[in-house]
Amino acid sequence: MVPNIDGDDNDDDNNDDDVVIVTSASGLRDVHLQSPLAVKAGSTVTLRCTYDLEHDSLYTVKWYKGRSEFFRYTPKELPNTQVFPLNGISVDVHNSNSNQVVLNNAQVPITGKYRCEVSADAPSFQTLMASSTLRVVEPPSSHPSMQVDKLRYSASDRLRANCSVPTSLPPANVTWTVNGVPVMPHTMTNAPFNCTGSGLSKRCEVLSLLDTELQGASFHLGTLRVECSARVWSLYYGAVHRDVVEEKPRLGASVLGNRESAGFAPRFQCPWGLLLAVGFLLCRAHRR
Repeated sequence: MVPNIDGDDNDDDNNDDDVVIVTSASGLRDVHLQSPLAVKAGSTVTLRCTYDLEHDSLYTVKWYKGRSEFFRYTPKELPNTQVFPLNGISVDVHNSNSNQVVLNNAQVPITGKYRCEVSADAPSFQTLMASSTLRVVEPPSSHPSMQVDKLRYSASDRLRANCSVPTSLPPANVTWTVNGVPVMPHTMTNAPFNCTGSGLSKRCEVLSLLDTELQGASFHLGTLRVECSARVWSLYYGAVHRDVVEEKPRLGASVLGNRESAGFAPRFQCPWGLLLAVGFLLCRAHRR
């Protein structure tokens, strides 16, 4: 019998409470459902249900997506496994047992909330359950691409760049760095576009725009690196960078920075005017 659980499949899929752990005072206790947060489409997924029966015997373990049961394990029956057809779910019966259910070729439609319901045998017939949310994602097929409005900048110019990420589900999360330092949030805008589908099946490209003011300190030895990176959960990471140069490099600052980075400290700065005057006097003495 399907337990009385509020909401339908769609309502459960949108619920954000990822894990529920149920504990009883005695007998059956400590029911846990272990599930990956997200997997790539086409993956094999193992959902694990652990529990402590103490001195009880196991009667049955039932698995649900939303309110629909799709797998049952009953040790005292032959066969001890039963599969109930559910759209998109393909159970690997040979590798599923009293503590786990294995799903083959996971696709986006099986994204949602899963529950394992554990029942002890007589005399208690106690029943407890736990739940977790599984997400199936489709990462981008390639790395991001970037364009900058120009390759030479002056200090105090505005650096404008855009970064596009191929279609994914969900849309990629895009961030920017300048010389390895994250930019301020107000200098960037992420906009999904070319979207298809809706809800949990919405696939989008992402266009991210960067507009930030440069400063002299932004350049190191006359160059600057701007980088765009994209992530989809922990399953995809892609990055692209561009090196731009300072329009009129501050030569003195660059040379000084180079000496200091090598462990030297400037001891004396000789004025250019004094050098010219000394040279002029030497020339006159030579002519005499």
